[in-house]
Amino acid sequence: MYNIVLLCEYGASTSLVSEKIEEAARKRGIEAVVNAYSTSELANVAATADVILLGPQVRFRLPKFKKEYPNIPMDSMAPADYGRLNGDNLLDQALRLLEKQ
Repeated sequence: MYNIVLLCEYGASTSLVSEKIEEAARKRGIEAVVNAYSTSELANVAATADVILLGPQVRFRLPKFKKEYPNIPMDSMAPADYGRLNGDNLLDQALRLLEKQ
């Protein structure tokens, strides 16, 4: 079971994206829990995260977060995939990050 954490400014807009990623995982038979949080909640959720994806609106925080949590694979979501709610591409991105770990 993968725990995929999505971060955005408030956690609200990214909740739609999390649903699409979970849907893509179900279709592929991959067990994954995907939750969206505000960046201010990172310290509370990092310990259980397998991978973290940042919303495009907070991607500028990626270097700081990578430095704070070097053992958690993370990246920012592509704006096009985020905007189009492309759960398949975002799931692929999360899986690639996990493979590199």
